[in-house]
Amino acid sequence: MLAALTLVVGACSDDKDDEKEPVNIEPAVPEYLTPGTDERPDWTAPDYTQFEFNMSLQVQLGDTLVNFQSENDLVAAFISEDVRAVTGPEVTAGEIYYPLSIAANGTDDTVILKYYCDKLHRIYTISNWATFDSSAPPTGDSGIYRPRFTGR
Repeated sequence: MLAALTLVVGACSDDKDDEKEPVNIEPAVPEYLTPGTDERPDWTAPDYTQFEFNMSLQVQLGDTLVNFQSENDLVAAFISEDVRAVTGPEVTAGEIYYPLSIAANGTDDTVILKYYCDKLHRIYTISNWATFDSSAPPTGDSGIYRPRFTGR
C-alpha cells in the first residue's frame, strides 16, 4: 500500500512539472528579411559602345525575396567594382523579370550579381556569380536565371 501511495504522489508531482508556460512556436523572421538601412543605389548602366561583348539573360528572383519585389527594385551585374548592367523590373503576362545585358571586353571575367530590394531597403549580393561568356549565359532550363540571393 505504501508503494502504491508513493507512485500516486510521484505521478501527481510529474503533472505539475509538465505545466510550463506555452512555447511560442511561430518562427522568427530571418535576419535577411528584416528591413535594413540601404538606400536605393545610383547604379548607372555602362556605355555599351565601349565593350566588345554582351551577355544577355533574364533574371527572376528564385527565393523568398520574390514576395518583396516592387517597381523600385534594381538588379545589377558587376565585373570587379564596375557596373556592367543594371535594370529595374519588367512585367510580361504577369511575370516579373529583370532583363540584363552584361558588357565586357573579354571572357572569363567573374560577374557579381546584386539585387536592391526597395521594400526591405537591402542590397543582396552573389559574389562569384558567373564567369562571363557571351555565348553561354547562365540560365536555367526555362532560359530564365533564378538566383537565390538569400541562400534559402
